[in-house]
Amino acid sequence: MRKFLTLVAALCIASTSLAGAEEIVLKIATVAPARSPWDIELKKVAEEWNRITDGLVTVKTYNMNTLGGEKAGIQKLKAARPGQQAPLDGAIFTMIGLHELVPDAYIYTLALPFLLQNQQELDKALSVYGNKIESKINAAGYELIAWTNVGWLSFYTKEPYKTLGELKKIKLAVAGLDSPILSDSFKLSGFNVVDVPSQKFSQMLKSKNGISGFFGVHLLAYVGGYYKDISYALDTKLCPIMASFVISKASWDKIPKKYHAAMKESMNQARKRLNDALDDSDADCVRKMEAGGVTMIRPSKEELKKWEEEFSVNINDIHRAFPNAFDMEMYQNIQKLVAPMRK
Repeated sequence: MRKFLTLVAALCIASTSLAGAEEIVLKIATVAPARSPWDIELKKVAEEWNRITDGLVTVKTYNMNTLGGEKAGIQKLKAARPGQQAPLDGAIFTMIGLHELVPDAYIYTLALPFLLQNQQELDKALSVYGNKIESKINAAGYELIAWTNVGWLSFYTKEPYKTLGELKKIKLAVAGLDSPILSDSFKLSGFNVVDVPSQKFSQMLKSKNGISGFFGVHLLAYVGGYYKDISYALDTKLCPIMASFVISKASWDKIPKKYHAAMKESMNQARKRLNDALDDSDADCVRKMEAGGVTMIRPSKEELKKWEEEFSVNINDIHRAFPNAFDMEMYQNIQKLVAPMRK
């Protein structure tokens, strides 16, 4: 009888524990275009997290543009009133959204033109300064799950050009990167950049009296279909455009700690796959854009060196204009860090 009662008690405790372990639904907004490598990998990670947590965690994703863009996504990470649940638990932001969320992380430093010119240099910089940036994100109340490079900034134009001076005369806008800092930085460097609301960008690109080009990344230019309205694309690496996956501390802490490491490692493996495949993905986008009639502009090493020198002249002006966006000490230290890698 005693054994029977013990068994009944154990079953009651087990059933109570299972009942108490309510499903955790993480609502994540993402800037990744549908069917893009980031979108595909995020879906894989969602399945893995559900498996790792024995069904406890479910991830639901939302398109950031549908929600109103990255600024709207930031607002939805915050509760309307104390004690209420925020509409979103986390988000995948570009560096633009991350800067708005955590300004003192100085994430824009990594996007200064010609500072980092390949994935190896970016990885080296993050190995040294990644923890510093991550600590700022944590202090702001967010858990950094992963970050990666979504592509290299490039220019896409209706008109041809042979020199940086000719490129600067072409009327350009930003595609998919709603960033006054980014566009104003190019203005300070002498570019003819116009501010176009994201919802009117496609219309302005198609218009004869609108814009004559844009800057963005190959993946966005191809997947977004914008390449159909331009004739030329710059095929070089000006600077990386970073994406970060953050979850609010409040939501992350709801998940039992025993799962945290495995969940992060799952995302880390996805990050490695994305970074490893980026060059191939970019090359594939280039081939498809060329097949669609786009002519690639490929400056020589000597020409790019002149571009780099011209951009470097404007760095101090940009820093004076946006002192809270860039960490000049970090910039100069990264220059020294990657210099031996270019010999």
